[in-house]
Amino acid sequence: MAINPKCDKCKQELTEFGAILLSPPDKEGNVKKFHICKECYFKLKEQLKPQEN
Repeated sequence: MAINPKCDKCKQELTEFGAILLSPPDKEGNVKKFHICKECYFKLKEQLKPQEN
């Protein structure tokens, strides 16, 4: 059986490889893993660009 993750941002099933986003570790050292589709990845990437003054 194949595993078909869904994008944690838009909730659509990933039909091709996307990205994985890891949270910062909590006090116990645990991190959360999020699957992100390519479309949501590029949107997030744009939001993370430094803004020019």
